[in-house]
Amino acid sequence: MKSKKNILTFIFLTILVLFKSNLYGSVSTKIIASVDNQIISSYELKNKIKIIIFLNDQKPNQDIIDKSKKIALQQLINYKLKKNQILKFQIQARDNTQVNNYFKSLSKKYETDIKGLKKIFEINDLDFDLYYEEIKIEFDWQQLIFTTFKDKIILDENEINNEVKLLTKLQKKIEEYKLSEIEIPLKGNKEDENTFKEINDSINSIGFAKTAKKFSISNSSLDGGNIGWINAHSLSKEILNLIENMKIGEITKPIIQTDKAVFLKLTNKKILDSKNVDLNKLRKQIINNKKNELLNLYSNNYLSKIKNSALIELK
Repeated sequence: MKSKKNILTFIFLTILVLFKSNLYGSVSTKIIASVDNQIISSYELKNKIKIIIFLNDQKPNQDIIDKSKKIALQQLINYKLKKNQILKFQIQARDNTQVNNYFKSLSKKYETDIKGLKKIFEINDLDFDLYYEEIKIEFDWQQLIFTTFKDKIILDENEINNEVKLLTKLQKKIEEYKLSEIEIPLKGNKEDENTFKEINDSINSIGFAKTAKKFSISNSSLDGGNIGWINAHSLSKEILNLIENMKIGEITKPIIQTDKAVFLKLTNKKILDSKNVDLNKLRKQIINNKKNELLNLYSNNYLSKIKNSALIELK
C-alpha cells in the first residue's frame, strides 16, 4: 500500500514538473542570446520570468508568461551590459549593505528573514543566488555611474540659494509631494502606445509599485518607483501643473520627454508653513533632487550608448 502511494506521489510530481516545463519552455538548457562576451541561457531566462511573476504575486498562465518573457529578456540584456562595464572598470561596492538591506526589505513582505526568503525561493523553484547577483550588479552599476559622472554634476550654488530664498519669500505655504515613478524608454513608433497600454493594464492588475519593479528603467524601480518627498519648487512647470490638482493615489498619463516617458503617482502631499521650514533641509533636498535627476539621466544615456555599440545576438 505504501509502495503504491509512493508511486502515485512520484507520478503526480512528474506531471507537475512536466506541466511547468511546458508552460515555461523546454527543460534543456541552451544559449538563447549573447551580449558581447556574455551569454544568456534558457535557464536564466526561465528563472527571470518566474521571479518577475512571483514578485508580482501573479499566477502563471501562458499570456502572463509571454508578456513577462519580453520584459525578462530585456532586463537580462541590460544586466549583462552593466555587468560587462562593472568588470571592465573593476567597480565594486565597498560592502553588500545596500544589497542586504534590499533583501531584508523583501523578506519583510513575506514576513520572514533572509534565511526564510531563501527557503521560499527554493519552494517556488527560483534561483536565489542568480537574483542576488542581479541586484548586486544593479547597486554596483549605480556606483559606477556615480564614480564616472560625479565630476560632471556641477550645480550653481547661487542659483540654489536664490531658489530657497524665492521659495520662502513668495510663498507663505510650501507644498511638498510624495511621488513614485515608472520610467520607460521610447522607441518613437506604434510600439510605444502598446507599451503604455501594457503598463496601464499592469497597474490595474498588480498595482503601481509592482509595475515599477517590472517595467521601470529608473534606479527607483528597486523601491517600487518611490522617489520620496519633493518640494513643489523643485518640479518643472509641466509636472507641477499635472500633479498640483491631483488626488492622493492618482496617476498621470505618460509624460513624454526627449527619449523616455514617465508615469507619476501622487502617494501623499503636505503643506508647510514657510516660517517653520528648515532652510538647510530644504536646500539639501533641492540639491539631492537635482543630483539624482542628473545621475539618472547619465545612467540611461550611458546604458543606451553601450547597448548601441554592443554585439547583441538572439539565437
